Amino acid sequence: MKNDNIHSKVHKRFQSKDRFYGTTTMGARGQLVIPALARKELKLNPGDQLAVMGKFGKVLGLMKTDQMAEFVETIMKNLSGTGMEGEFKKNFEATFGKAIKK
Repeated sequence: MKNDNIHSKVHKRFQSKDRFYGTTTMGARGQLVIPALARKELKLNPGDQLAVMGKFGKVLGLMKTDQMAEFVETIMKNLSGTGMEGEFKKNFEATFGKAIKK
């Protein structure tokens, strides 16, 4: 039960910043145009490297690679003392490996 409470706490903190920026269409070469408001609010610039993640076999997510370490640190702070820190870190590093820039 304690782990469920931690998950809810972490999720609520991140969910408060969730936004829907609109839709985009993938071109023949797999390219997407990220909506202007999303680029502005998320401070995305030409040349930024993005990690591409999938969730549930249906959701596609993007994250600037230079922000991944900060993202992990935030999650680790919320997991502190739960006993889940090691498992999360191991799984995250196995999934993203070299994409994490410190």
